[in-house]
Amino acid sequence: MLADFIHDFDIIFSQDVTSTEVLDVRGYNTHLNIGASIRGTAILTRSTSHLTNITTLPSGRAIAADYKGIRLINVYAPSGTSRRADREQFYTTELPYSFHDGPTDLLIGGHFNCVLHPSDTTGHFQSSMALMEMIRGLVLHDAWKQNPARPTYTYHSPHGATRLDRFYITSELQRRKMGIEIIPAVFTDHYALTMRIVVQDTDLQRARGRWKMDPILITDEHLKKG
Repeated sequence: MLADFIHDFDIIFSQDVTSTEVLDVRGYNTHLNIGASIRGTAILTRSTSHLTNITTLPSGRAIAADYKGIRLINVYAPSGTSRRADREQFYTTELPYSFHDGPTDLLIGGHFNCVLHPSDTTGHFQSSMALMEMIRGLVLHDAWKQNPARPTYTYHSPHGATRLDRFYITSELQRRKMGIEIIPAVFTDHYALTMRIVVQDTDLQRARGRWKMDPILITDEHLKKG
C-alpha cells in the first residue's frame, strides 16, 4: 500500500517509525533514525536522489539532511499534555542541532504534536511557545494556509480534529512552492500532507539555470503492512 501511494514523490518524511520492514520500498533509499524508545523518524528518497550531511538526534525524534541547497528536517515531537515540558525542551535545545551549519533554505516538516493557532484544532488548544519562537527566529512560514471558514486537519480522534502535521519553509522556498494538499492515506491514521516545490537540479550545468519540481510527502506513520 505504501509503495502504491508514494510512487509520485521524490522525498518522503515518516514519523513514529518502529521498523524498516514496511519502509523497504523498491526504488527508494531509506535513511532511518530510531531512538532509545524504539521509535523514530525516517526520510525516504528515490534511488536517483542523493542526500548529504545527514544528521540524527539520539532521541530519534529528528533526522535532517541536505538536498540540492535545502536543509530538510523531519520532526516527530513529544506528544500529550503531560509531556509539554519535554516538547518545549525538544524545540529549544534538541532540534536546533539539526539545522546548524546547513544551507540557508530550511524545510522543517513532520508531526509537531501541537498547534500554534486556535483555527488548527476543534479540541483543546495545545500550543508551544518554544516552537513559535523558533519559527519566528528562523523567519519560516507555514506552507499551508488555513481557511477559518473551511478548516482542514490532518488527525481526527474522538476528542476532535487537529492539524498536527505541517511544513515550515523559508521565504525563498515559499516562492518556489507549486502546490500543497492534505489527502487521505490508507496506510496511516493521519492524513498525508504533500507539497511540490521547485529546486535547482545540481546534476545539470548550473549555467543553464535548470530547475525541477520535487514532490515531498510527510506522513505520521503508524504504518500498516501491505
